[in-house]
Amino acid sequence: MALTRKIDADPVRRAIMAGIVRMTGELGVIPVAEGIETRAEMETVAALGVCHMQGYLFARPAFEALPEPQFPRAGQERL
Repeated sequence: MALTRKIDADPVRRAIMAGIVRMTGELGVIPVAEGIETRAEMETVAALGVCHMQGYLFARPAFEALPEPQFPRAGQERL
């Protein structure tokens, strides 16, 4: 998240992100940018080649809206 904050206005952050995108591409890893809070950050990260992003720009955390996890009892198969 520290890397994506104000990446649109920081050439050093953009250079680091470009290197990460290049490296992950060579390794066959899909990068995910987290902490995207502004449209400018999103557009900059997308222009650098990151397709997967998350952050307040897209949705606020809503932990209380998640269903209660259902764990299988010992000896029961998972569905």
